[in-house]
Amino acid sequence: MRTAAHPRRTILVATDFSKPAKLVIPYAFKLARVLNLRLIILHVVKAPPGFEQWSPGARRSLQSLKTKALLELGRIVRLADENGLMADHRLLVGIPEDSILAVARNPDVALIAMGTHGKTGWDRLRLGSVAESTLRRAPCPVLTVRASTAAHIPVNPYRLNVSRLLVATDFSASSKAAFRAAAVLAKQLNARVALVHAAEASDSFQSEPLRVDELSRRRYAGRLQKIISAFRADEVITDKVVVTGNPVEVILDQAKHLKTDLLIVGTHARRGMKRLVLGSVAEAVVRRAACPVFIVKAQARKPFEMTTSTRRSPPRGSIG
Repeated sequence: MRTAAHPRRTILVATDFSKPAKLVIPYAFKLARVLNLRLIILHVVKAPPGFEQWSPGARRSLQSLKTKALLELGRIVRLADENGLMADHRLLVGIPEDSILAVARNPDVALIAMGTHGKTGWDRLRLGSVAESTLRRAPCPVLTVRASTAAHIPVNPYRLNVSRLLVATDFSASSKAAFRAAAVLAKQLNARVALVHAAEASDSFQSEPLRVDELSRRRYAGRLQKIISAFRADEVITDKVVVTGNPVEVILDQAKHLKTDLLIVGTHARRGMKRLVLGSVAEAVVRRAACPVFIVKAQARKPFEMTTSTRRSPPRGSIG
C-alpha cells in the first residue's frame, strides 16, 4: 500500500547492477519509507562523447545493452512497488558520474544512493571510482555501500535493521551538518547515535595512547554537548567517545566496536592538489567501512528537515 502523501523529493539510486549496487537497494528503500521520499532508479550505459556517430554495428550493441538494462530497472521498480514505495526509472548513455550528477542537480533530489567496490591502492588510482568522484561533486548527501557489507541484507525495508548510528565529528561545519542529518535519521529510525571525535595527540595526554586526560575530557565534553544541544538531540545520543589517533582508524575501529549499522561523516569536499596532499577522511572511510556510509557536506542541500518529535529517551552516555 502506498503512503497517503505523494512525496515530491526523491532518492536517486544510481546502479550498475553489480553486487554493491544491489546491496544499496534495501537501504535506499528503508530511507525512502521512513523519510517519505520517492525513488529514481538510474542506470548509465557507459559510452564516450560522440557515441551517436558510432557505426550501425556498434549502435546495435549499445541498444542490446540498453534493453538488458531496462529489464533490470523494471525489476527494481516492481520491487519498490511491492514494498509500498513510489519509484521511477531513468536510463541514460554517457559518462556515469557526469550523468549521475546531471540528474542530481534537480533540487528535488534529496540524496544519492550508490554502491562502491571500495578499491584501494593502485586499482583505485588506475580505474578511478564513480562513487568517490560523485561524492566529491554531488550537490546533496551521498549514501554508499561496499561489496563487503553483510551479505544477508533483507530487501524488505521493514526487516532491515538500522538502529545504531555513528557520527564522526571534528567540530567543523561539515561534521555539524553530518550530525544534524544523524539527529533527524535517528528519530525517524528509532535509532541510537554514537558521537565520535578523534583528538590529536599532545603532551597533555597520559601514557595510555587512546584515552584523553581529565582536563581534555571535560573540554571535549563541553564542545560535544554544545553540538548536541544546538540540534536538541540529547534524547538520541547514547555514546560520546573521544580517543586519540588517526581519524580514519579511530572511526573504523569505533564503528566495529559499537557494531554500527550506518556511519555518518561530513566532508570538506576538497579537490585537486589540496585533496591529494591532505587526503580525505570521508573517502578513506567509504573505501574501507564494513557498513554503509552517509556522506554530508556543509554546503550541500539538506536531505530532510529537522523534526521535533521524539520516540525514545535512551540512557545518557559518557566520554570513553
